[in-house]
Order: sequence, then structure tokens, then C-alpha cells
Amino acid sequence: MKSSWTIPAFVVLSVLATGPAPAQQGSVADTVHNLSATGPGEIRSLTETEVCKFCHIPHNPTAPQPLWGHRLSTVAQYRTPEMASGRGGRVLSPQPDGASRLCLSCHDGTVALGDVAGEKSPITMIGAQRLNPGRPGYIGTDLSGSHPVSFIVPENLVDDTGRDMGLRARSIIEADPDVRLDASGKMQCTTCHDPHSDINYRPGEVPHFWVKPSFDEVCLTCHELR
Repeated sequence: MKSSWTIPAFVVLSVLATGPAPAQQGSVADTVHNLSATGPGEIRSLTETEVCKFCHIPHNPTAPQPLWGHRLSTVAQYRTPEMASGRGGRVLSPQPDGASRLCLSCHDGTVALGDVAGEKSPITMIGAQRLNPGRPGYIGTDLSGSHPVSFIVPENLVDDTGRDMGLRARSIIEADPDVRLDASGKMQCTTCHDPHSDINYRPGEVPHFWVKPSFDEVCLTCHELR
């Protein structure tokens, strides 16, 4: 028996992308997630030199895991995509939680990029104060055209015939060293993207912060062609 989710073209291509990036970015300091004054991207701070500060804080975090220091979005509801429910049924995927909600605190465009904990006012940025429609990395609050996130991957396959892309058993997915479900067995943005390394990025071929050297390798970790 098999289950499947339909993968939209380039599913989460822009989930973690914020602009052009040079090749071989093995350190977050060399990626466009470095929003400090030393960052290589179009968007960066005028004066702030601390690289990790835009996402993490050692004390009084907005989310305890992973010491998250950026203000979270207050959006009540995101528009989420449909996903298979087994035996041909379809349901709306859950509202983003966990790491996906942390990513959206910048990428849904509702919070200033420099709005971090411990600051009396948002850090002043050049390039943009927040991500806007049309800018690389902007996702918005309508996630209906993206791959579902924040759902628990089933332990065993559920019958969902008539599709050309099946879902592998969770044990197979969890055996992969790069594509990672979260501690609750959920798929999140960080399943396919590593926010700290952009070493695999190739414009037009491999999305930003992709966890494997090719687009297909990530898809085929979770899915199998029939």
C-alpha cells in the first residue's frame, strides 16, 4: 500500500532564499542569511556586526528551541495547501508550527527583518526593512502553492492509489543523513533546507540552502516514482 503527496513545481524553492549568493557557502556568514553589516546579500544591516543575532539569542528567546531571537509573526491563519489523507481523500495541511513558523517570521513578510529580541527598536536595514512581494525569499501568508509542512509523516504507507508519486515509509526517510524530520516526526522547512549552509545552491537548478547537491535527490528521499 502506498500514499502520496503531489509536489508542486520547485515546491519550497524560495522558502529560505533571500537573494543572490556566491557558490560554496559552507558557513552561514557567507550566505544571504547573514544579515549583519558584513553580509554578502543585497539586504543587510547598516551597523550591526553580529551574524547570529538576527535569528538567535542566548537569553529570553521568543521560542526556546533553538534559542530563537527574531520576533514571530502574529498571523492568525495561513492559507495552506491540500494534502492526501489516504484512500484518495484530500484535507488541508496543518498550520505551520515548529521550525517552519520560525522561518516564516521573516519569509512571510509581516515582520521587519531587524525586529529581534533584546533591541528597543528594529535594527535598521539597507535593501529592505522586510521581505515584500516579488523579492527573492518572499513567501507571504498564502502557502497554498507550496509543499505541505508541519504534518506528521505516517509510520506506515497508507493506500492512496491513482498517483504517480508515492510516499516512502518514515523509517526510510529517517535513515537519510541529510533530509531530516523534526523530533515529532514532522516535515518542516528545515527538512529540505539547511538555514546555515548554502553549499549546494546553483541558480536555476538547486534552491537556496538545499540539503543535497540536486533537487531530485531531496524529493526522492521521501517520495518514490511509480
